[in-house]
Amino acid sequence: MTLTDVASIGNVIAAIAVVISLIYLARQLQHANLLAKSHVRQRMVEQTHEELYVLMKDPDLSGSFRRDAKLSGDAQSKLAFFLAAAMRQREWEWYQYKDGVIDQDVYRSYHEVIAFHLGAPRTRNWWAAVGRLGFNPDFVADVDALLAARPLTDDYFEKIRDFDPG
Repeated sequence: MTLTDVASIGNVIAAIAVVISLIYLARQLQHANLLAKSHVRQRMVEQTHEELYVLMKDPDLSGSFRRDAKLSGDAQSKLAFFLAAAMRQREWEWYQYKDGVIDQDVYRSYHEVIAFHLGAPRTRNWWAAVGRLGFNPDFVADVDALLAARPLTDDYFEKIRDFDPG
């Protein structure tokens, strides 16, 4: 065996080691991507839970979605801030979808929450008057398209309040 033969064997072994390293790194990257997606979905669930808990703990706020609710200036401000925070979360989810972090099915299921938040005449008015200010124009266009395709859900909160006829 000559020195050239030994060098050739060394080159083959080095090439195999590089391929194995690349396969290992690709698997690690795939695992890291799955972990990142899992964290994003977990954050989405936590934020949605937080919104529900806020509404549950504050009957004045949840009642402000109802058609028959008369709102004071403070109640109107509280509703506007809640909606701004909820829509900012939906915008964050929209960015995650656009960046490919979450898939379309996950995004659509969370995007549908907008139809409830902005389903009452009062909340649609908020969106039209001041809500869309400060949001990404493409996100605003997506929300507007969603709302154009959805009827008002202004009885949703009445149904929640009155779902038990007994």
